[in-house]
Amino acid sequence: MQKPALALGALAAAATTLLAATGCGTGGSSGGRTGGTFTYALGDEPDTFNPALQDEHTDPVTELVFRGLTRHDAANRVVPGLASSWRVSKDEKEYTFTLRPGLTWHDGKPITSRDVRFTVEAMKGAGADAPLSRNFTAVSSVDTPDDTTVTLKLGKPFAPLLDVVSAGLLPEHLLKGKKITDAGFGQRPVGAGPFRLTGYKPGQYAELEPFDGYYEGRPKLPKIVVKYVPDDTARLIQLKNGEVDGAHVQPQQLAKVRGDGRLRVETYPTADYRALMFNFKKPVFADRRIRQAMNHAVDRDAFVKSVLLGQGTPATGPLDESPYKAPGAAPFTHDPAKVDELMKTAGYAKNAQNLWAKDGKTVRFELSTFAEDSSRVAILNVAATQLKAKGFDVVPNPRPRDWVRKHWGDLEAFVVGWGTPYDPDTSVYGPFHSSQALDKGGSNYGTYSNPDVDKALDRARDTSDPAERKAAYADFQKALAEDPPFVWISYLRTANAVPAALKGPARRTLGHHGYGFFWNAEKWSW
Repeated sequence: MQKPALALGALAAAATTLLAATGCGTGGSSGGRTGGTFTYALGDEPDTFNPALQDEHTDPVTELVFRGLTRHDAANRVVPGLASSWRVSKDEKEYTFTLRPGLTWHDGKPITSRDVRFTVEAMKGAGADAPLSRNFTAVSSVDTPDDTTVTLKLGKPFAPLLDVVSAGLLPEHLLKGKKITDAGFGQRPVGAGPFRLTGYKPGQYAELEPFDGYYEGRPKLPKIVVKYVPDDTARLIQLKNGEVDGAHVQPQQLAKVRGDGRLRVETYPTADYRALMFNFKKPVFADRRIRQAMNHAVDRDAFVKSVLLGQGTPATGPLDESPYKAPGAAPFTHDPAKVDELMKTAGYAKNAQNLWAKDGKTVRFELSTFAEDSSRVAILNVAATQLKAKGFDVVPNPRPRDWVRKHWGDLEAFVVGWGTPYDPDTSVYGPFHSSQALDKGGSNYGTYSNPDVDKALDRARDTSDPAERKAAYADFQKALAEDPPFVWISYLRTANAVPAALKGPARRTLGHHGYGFFWNAEKWSW
């Protein structure tokens, strides 16, 4: 979820105040000093910096402040984090981790195995309060024989476990006796990552400084400031004026950025897709043939060419960027004849307005998205135009982020984004398993429910055998294609403009919102 957008004037005022206080900038019109504070602007601000409350989409600040037992390398493989090593029992029901010696929290308190136990038990016990609780339901107990050894005992094998324990550890001494949703900790977090949060003004910025006790050594950048600038145009203006040193930029802005000799554009692939999500509490979406027809009605190549300006690829499902992508599992192509066939089979006929109608009712629904996100709005408008041309009565209506955050259950259809580059479970269990429905506190915002999908996702969790998991995810993708919850649109490539002199960013497949760009920021310098 994101916080509401600020007015442009308020952003400018905030930027002036912040720049005066921190002296950041690249040496453009702001007169800043090259090699000092690195100020980065992006559009999305999380509700909290508590990693337990973020659903796989870890924002840059949380990513820099926290570390988990494991983490991911440039190839998104699991590697040691706060744990230097681990052992897995033959039956895959015990995972024993050894913590690195001498670890401390940002406040100087020692990190011990008790913090690991506290984190796992707090996440598991949080239920609907913490989306990631679903990742710890298989844990039956946590043993801490000494300060640096912790064993997670499982009731049954859980294949993604090494991936999910990359979530940031929580300090027991600060959260014991409090709810995991404690707002104070969410805004003033204490972690064990390479940077510590030293200042935060909601809706404006977060300020981070290097942590001397980080296990890989003190980071080289003296300070990072993350500015929240929801409006794409305002972000570009601040970048061009030198008010910020780097920024996330949209495809239509790339030409203006690439002509600036002070800047370098880092373009990375992502597992982040865009799709049209349906609210299954709305009767208009009950017939799967209608949803199949809409998947054949859209021209994905046109989206990539006209909206993304080549910065993406057509999407066929939620695992296109995963090794578990099943060939032929998603048969959707741009096929107007197939649209006609499916809609007629469903009992619809074109009315005088050239819209599909049945019993006097058209396939009418409102399609919304975040009004501040220019790329999503462009996708919305093109999707509405394409679907209307094929006979679907679509009403485009972008809405402010703050409205969406309060009305997820009221939306009829939405240009949604999702996707992680890690274990496939992290990309698909949350948005598609019926146990994760919105009214149960999960991230299945459309309240999609399909028993075959549930069974396949559960099977894939219960085994680490690659062949068995591939079979389970193939069944999942087949069921999803037969009963589509989304109209798949495209995967994105994400672009960040940074100072030409910045050293260290390493190419990697990123996640939703392009998050993960700061994955090795402890090694950056300029």
